[in-house]
Amino acid sequence: MIPEIFRISIFEDFSIPIFSFGLMMLLCFLGSMILLQSCLKEAGENPMLAEPMVTYAAIGGVIGARFFSIISYPNQLMEDPIGVIFSSAGFVFYGGFIGGFIAVFILLRKNKIPFLKFTNIVAAPLAFGYAIGRVGCQLSGDGDYGIESSLPWAMNYIYGVIPTASTVHPTPVYESLISLFLAIFLRSTFLKNKLRFDGQLFGFYLIISGVSRYFIENLRVEPRVLSGFSQAQLISIPLILIGIFLIFNKKASNVKA
Repeated sequence: MIPEIFRISIFEDFSIPIFSFGLMMLLCFLGSMILLQSCLKEAGENPMLAEPMVTYAAIGGVIGARFFSIISYPNQLMEDPIGVIFSSAGFVFYGGFIGGFIAVFILLRKNKIPFLKFTNIVAAPLAFGYAIGRVGCQLSGDGDYGIESSLPWAMNYIYGVIPTASTVHPTPVYESLISLFLAIFLRSTFLKNKLRFDGQLFGFYLIISGVSRYFIENLRVEPRVLSGFSQAQLISIPLILIGIFLIFNKKASNVKA
């Protein structure tokens, strides 16, 4: 693991650390923006919309991801609120997804842009950005790894931000690969224009990403919050149902932001 890539020396006794997670987060947003610009152009929309959309998504996503991470560990929060709130580890994807979703919805509504039409456009960039972001989790070893395993590709995270000497499932790698293939599928479908109505492609994104996350959660070291389900599993179920609704409900195409 490489939580800290290098340091930039400012003064003799002062330097700024460059963390792998932060660097991959930056690349995540840049990669998503470049792909989103291309998708907007191909859809006949203004590619300049990509920058504010990604900016809103980034701000809302980081706030949401951190908030959900903090409330996921109430006991630790009570014991050390300052340490938990300002920890360099702990960003919950679904928290980021919800926070970014709300922020982009506000932006589109403000500019009177049809919301569901844009969900199809952002589906592939979302999956691509997530694939890059999970590389940051892998490099930093921030606790997103899985349970113990004896598989040939299992590894330890002894030098991670949240270290473990046990050989475990590298679940960030699993999620990164799944999201990369999902991005390719969504991008290919978008280019071929094999969509019947607005929101359908986003529905596929919600279903595939939700199902994969639900099953990968069974391999991860995560607290169970209700009836043996993790927080991510409880959130993934309604998102899968929303995805099914978007795929099969043609009337959804008439919904505006």
